[in-house]
Amino acid sequence: MNGRFLSAGVFMALMLSSLLAGHHGYCCAKEAIAADLNQALVRTLEEKRDNFVSQDTIRAYRCLRETAKGKVLFAVADERFCRNLIDGRLRKKAFIAFDAADRHCLNGMQEAGVIAGDTMLVSDKATGDTLAVKGYVRLSAASVFSLSDQRLSFALALSALAWLLCSWVVLHRRRAEVLADSAVYGGIYYSSEDCCFRDACHMPVRLTPMQQRLLLMLWEAPSHSLAKEEICAALWPKKEDASDTLYTLVKRLKPVIEGCSDLRIVAYRGRSYSLEIKQLSDCQENVRKMSV
Repeated sequence: MNGRFLSAGVFMALMLSSLLAGHHGYCCAKEAIAADLNQALVRTLEEKRDNFVSQDTIRAYRCLRETAKGKVLFAVADERFCRNLIDGRLRKKAFIAFDAADRHCLNGMQEAGVIAGDTMLVSDKATGDTLAVKGYVRLSAASVFSLSDQRLSFALALSALAWLLCSWVVLHRRRAEVLADSAVYGGIYYSSEDCCFRDACHMPVRLTPMQQRLLLMLWEAPSHSLAKEEICAALWPKKEDASDTLYTLVKRLKPVIEGCSDLRIVAYRGRSYSLEIKQLSDCQENVRKMSV
């Protein structure tokens, strides 16, 4: 398996595990908050069962409910309920809401940034009413996240970043070693590790299979030069005359090589092809012109 894909796969696995661990911690925090609300409400009801809500509050609730046609939910910031919460960070934002337990009973407060406990039924002896009571706390998602245990998530995220850094260092050193062991000619080199040509930025040179074979032949040839007959015999052994095919292949390969390196393919009177550095080939061409 390619080392780069392995490194990327391990990094993604660690980051995904970090996200899943963070989500699990967040959900556990919400469940712990709801459990705290429930135990605080149970203790509060045990302490105030005979006089949980004042008569004035009940009368005001009935009037509003008749006006709103049953769509009323009363919220009370009860000091005893807040004091019974185990987590002191919730006390300033916690409250109790109640509604009549009948066919008009609402499902509770439905809005973002609110965590609710379980619904509990309470009978008021003075009025004979049965109330559906529930504890709430106003907390944003960020606040819940801050209350959750994210040590595992952070550890996995740090491990992912450390792995990414180590992988980058190893890859950089490996590229440097490959470059040191490889012969660089005209700004490109052949990487035997992945069997491709790479430019000065270590990016692969995009070549077709036939272009790759021709360039590799010129690359490995003495003086980087080969006769036309030798190239045709190697690339198209069953073809009697492959001159036109070779000409087309060289014509398409030239702009690719010249665009990513300081090399160019030079044809010598249609008899041979040579892979030369541009400046040197220009000088050689000038010498030939002067000699003529």
